[in-house]
Amino acid sequence: MSDRRARKRELILDTAFKLILEKGFANTKIIDIANSAGIGKGTLYEYFDSKEALVLELIITRVRQDYEKVCESMDKTPSCRQKLARYFHSEIETTAKYKTNVNDFKNEFTNNNAEISTEILNAVHTIIFNQFQAVHNVVRQGIASGEFREVDPLMAAACFMGCVSFYLSLVNEGMLCPGDGGFSGIEALKKEEAMLDCILGGLLA
Repeated sequence: MSDRRARKRELILDTAFKLILEKGFANTKIIDIANSAGIGKGTLYEYFDSKEALVLELIITRVRQDYEKVCESMDKTPSCRQKLARYFHSEIETTAKYKTNVNDFKNEFTNNNAEISTEILNAVHTIIFNQFQAVHNVVRQGIASGEFREVDPLMAAACFMGCVSFYLSLVNEGMLCPGDGGFSGIEALKKEEAMLDCILGGLLA
């Protein structure tokens, strides 16, 4: 694929990603994506033969590949606390990269009543399952090694992931780091460490 075609393909994907988050999957039409990208509908079909094909590519390039990189990074990290910190920071990096909480993109399909293909649903559910399994395994390893105290690993993993997702939404809305560049800057890094400390250390003295 030529550089020109590759750039146009990325433009289409970026545009579709933003529109689906803004308008929802059901309300985003191929013509909307084409118009927002500044190309003709026919040109878009030269790259993707349907909206479903475009969305599947988004799931692979904007979600799955990022999580695969996170898991690889976690595997190379020694302690379980550092593994979870790596996961947390990777989620922040991904959100900053796409300027939105990618979890919202996944939720658009899992919470949507519109007709969504089984292939898309299976792809999203597989990512969510693998994501949860990776965190759950780290918690179990931490408990087994004595690094973490004895807790229900399923509940601990769910709490951790829920806190991270909500934190990302707050920062993305500018509610935690106003005037400090959102996910960048010294203040943002301090808040990231403070959030991680609260999640892993709890509130009890």
